Amino acid sequence: MRKSLIMALASVMILALFLGACGPEAPAPSGNGGGADEPVKGGQIVFGMTGDPVIFNPILSTDVPSGNINSRVYSALVRANANMEPIGDLAESWTVSEDGLVWTFKLKDNVYWHDGTKFTSADVKYTYDAIRHPDYLGIRATDFKPITKVETPDDLTVELYLDAPYAPILSKLVIGIIPKHLFETTEIGKMKENPANMEPIGTGPYKFVTWEKGQYIMLEANENYFGEGPYIDQIIWKFYGDNQVMLAALEKGDIDYMGAIPPDDVARITEALSETHEIRPITQNGYTYIGLKQTDPIFKDKLVRQALMYGTNRKQIVDDVLMGHGEVVNANLPRLSWAYAGDELNPYEYNPEKAKELLDEAGWKLGADGIREKDGNKMDVKLLTSTGNKILEAALLITQQNWKDLGINVTVEYIEWAVLCEQYLDVAKFQSYALAWSLGIDPDFYLFFHSDAAVNEKGQLVGFNDVEFKNDRLDELLELGRTEMDKDTRKEIYVEAQKIVNEELPYVFLYANSSPAVMHKKVQGVTWGYAGPMFPELWWIKDGGN
Repeated sequence: MRKSLIMALASVMILALFLGACGPEAPAPSGNGGGADEPVKGGQIVFGMTGDPVIFNPILSTDVPSGNINSRVYSALVRANANMEPIGDLAESWTVSEDGLVWTFKLKDNVYWHDGTKFTSADVKYTYDAIRHPDYLGIRATDFKPITKVETPDDLTVELYLDAPYAPILSKLVIGIIPKHLFETTEIGKMKENPANMEPIGTGPYKFVTWEKGQYIMLEANENYFGEGPYIDQIIWKFYGDNQVMLAALEKGDIDYMGAIPPDDVARITEALSETHEIRPITQNGYTYIGLKQTDPIFKDKLVRQALMYGTNRKQIVDDVLMGHGEVVNANLPRLSWAYAGDELNPYEYNPEKAKELLDEAGWKLGADGIREKDGNKMDVKLLTSTGNKILEAALLITQQNWKDLGINVTVEYIEWAVLCEQYLDVAKFQSYALAWSLGIDPDFYLFFHSDAAVNEKGQLVGFNDVEFKNDRLDELLELGRTEMDKDTRKEIYVEAQKIVNEELPYVFLYANSSPAVMHKKVQGVTWGYAGPMFPELWWIKDGGN
């Protein structure tokens, strides 16, 4: 999903995964609820949110607020357990042909949509065919490009035919399945107009109830859910202006969970809430960055982009803004990834003098007013970001001053989340912006930086490559990485790919956050994974909320 977006829970693709059926079951709960008490039904859990969702459709959404709802309303063919191994969701099991070109999924038989309609293989085919359709308006078409056709021999069988072995395929099938009977009434190119996008009907553990924009969203338990649970009756998301206001709500007891405590509040919150709340350090499987439009007259020059990396005091941001709860990142795969390039990357340690030399070399000379100029154009930069993120706001204040010291005039514009997505990011219309990615474990980053994931000939953004970065060798590597089945060889491919990204710099890479998450101990049965608490349908409220 889009920026601060849960892109998807991806699977670690190892060779053994291709030889048999569905992977291991979810592990026993850890942390909250790890004892011998039996789950009970009832109660509610309240989350905080700093921006309204955009659309309740998993194949069209790109943002975290929408993803929070979609992940509970919709089910996918597969999902990942806490160890990032693939397990069945709607799929009972799966097999793959010896040549790796045909994947066969057996579906669970007791699945119904929230409106009572029976779920079948036709829904899976419709969802995947919609993504593969020429008129599809989402950003996931490149993820499904290797699929040549989807067949449904019967109501409980789905066959995916590939044009070549596709290593990250299971990590792409975590996307929610949408109901054919509701969406087939709308042309694929007009899917965003379908009313089901705002009143979603899924097969997941929770049903959509209501959305009061700017106030709250409510879901209720799906009593006909095909899996275990759900035990908690209601899930509510309340909206807050920023993370500090949300933190105050947590301390007052108005919300039960917060995914990242502001760094300068960690020590105080740990001391104040440790008896009543589970506090877990969460290492961000992703990074915060500044996206630079590669077609922009300023940012099209690699020397300028490198100057910005050298000229941004990223260590100061980690030390002073994150209070040490994070680390500087230098490319697009985090330390958690098994394909992380590590010491092979240029660390771009803070060096403003080198940054100035690079800007001079690029032809951007200081003007009389202290702002650099070239060919009569000033080095004026508009940097967009979302409202409500005080940590990023503080990081950008440092960045803004750093760039000013280099002779760059930077204007930071804060935009409400839904507007930022709809009017700027999802249509790739900006000069630069600052946000964050949350990633899966598979290192495939075709969707982010391959040329085919940028803006197509119709002017439509077809992937997450909104900065329109294009590099022929990187394209080759990202294509190889998808078809290579040997893990060691894949790592070599992605290390070289990271080195290109680290050299060419479509982004100014900033930091990965590791602030802790906080969950009230009344919430039991929680499984904590690498990215936080998982499997919300298995959570339950102590004493049923009484």
